[in-house]
Amino acid sequence: MKILNLLSKFTLVVALAFTFHLNLKAQTTEEGKALYNANCTACHAINDKVVGPALKDVHKRREEAWLIKWIKNSQALIKSGDAQAVQLYKENNEAMMTSFENLSDIEVKSIIAYIKAESEAPAAAATAAVAPTSGGNMEAANTDWNSAINWLLFIITIILVLIIATVSKILGRIGDIQGKPIINWNKTNSILLMAFLVIGLGAATWEFWAHSKHTVFSSGPASEHGGEYDSMFMVTLILTGIVFVITQVLLFWYGFKYKADGKRKALYYPDNHKIELLWTVIPAIVLTVLVIRGLMTWNAMMYNKSEKSRNIEIYAYQFGWNARYAGVDNKLGAHNFREQGKMNALGVDTNDVNAYDDVITNELHLEVNQPVDLAFRAKDVIHSALLPHFRVQMNVVPGLPTRFGFTPTVTTAEMRTKLKKPEFDYILLCNKICGGAHYRMKMKVVVDTKEDYQKWMKSQKVLVNKTTANAAAVALK
Repeated sequence: MKILNLLSKFTLVVALAFTFHLNLKAQTTEEGKALYNANCTACHAINDKVVGPALKDVHKRREEAWLIKWIKNSQALIKSGDAQAVQLYKENNEAMMTSFENLSDIEVKSIIAYIKAESEAPAAAATAAVAPTSGGNMEAANTDWNSAINWLLFIITIILVLIIATVSKILGRIGDIQGKPIINWNKTNSILLMAFLVIGLGAATWEFWAHSKHTVFSSGPASEHGGEYDSMFMVTLILTGIVFVITQVLLFWYGFKYKADGKRKALYYPDNHKIELLWTVIPAIVLTVLVIRGLMTWNAMMYNKSEKSRNIEIYAYQFGWNARYAGVDNKLGAHNFREQGKMNALGVDTNDVNAYDDVITNELHLEVNQPVDLAFRAKDVIHSALLPHFRVQMNVVPGLPTRFGFTPTVTTAEMRTKLKKPEFDYILLCNKICGGAHYRMKMKVVVDTKEDYQKWMKSQKVLVNKTTANAAAVALK
């Protein structure tokens, strides 16, 4: 009866929690608030201008369909020649807004609903709930159904655990009454140890076999230094894998072989100098070789900058990236953090002549077989730039510029053909947990042929127009 009462109370608590969860999911403005806080607060506020303009009553100034397009990909809308988009872009010093293509239309509508509620509510009043659209209802229903299944599985698992615990306790009581255990737990646990070993190693082997083709290593490196990087990784993986298998087999086997049976007394064996010397010296030698090789590889990658390297600056912020290309002179203009969000979003000093022909984009384009030197800057918190297919990773620290140089060797088109994936794109990711929207902080990377790269660069707009640049050059003379 006590078990039944406990299960009843537990089920009631879970049901109440589940109901509360459904009520929260039904509130579109609450979902919009969470999305807004995760994606928009770095650059916008409802009533005040931050990096971008204040958003109060934006639903009155723009149509919802237009807002969805703008939020999901503002640059595409600008390039299409949309008059409203171009005007807004110029009004905000041509600062680039991060693309949010990972958000669904329903999620964007939730953000707009939250902004609308905040715009219409008094300053001290709570945000009013806005009814979701029919599409939102359908999506919410699917989410709630999946959530209900998960809760049901959780409850069943808890019930099974309670049943097993109760049966075990009953058997223990029976053993106490009879004067001998019903279950020989030493023997049972030793068998379970071997079963765990076999199942665990089998599962690990299957995991390597089944899913290794889905990793970036399956496609091979797309940079010059990538081959050496992959070689180091595989050597380390093989060595540690061999040691792992040996130690785990011995650990579980000895647990099985020397299980307590009441007939054997443990032998006290204080030390063995030969064995201890063996398992100390061999790992030390192996690790020394690996570390020295790693240091030599790192130095070769970091301190071998080519004079032909193209200079590009990668600018990180919550939660997006921008790329700044040096122009024909291959010299990046000076950076002034005090100018961020004023003259331009990146804080490029437009008084520097070298900045006139700089190009700022929200995509990273590279030329195949052309060395590139990436300089990294961060606006707010520590990020980590990860280009997995190129085997590149570098921390991006506010106030401390970092660099990494490499040479891409496989174009995007070639990699698509190799992987048989026409939709494939290289990406730049953030590998540090930098905030609530860290999961979507990524930028598309394109590796072009020389001709395609030059064509793309010619289509980009320079930071300072040619008339202004020529006038400034004459004034400097």
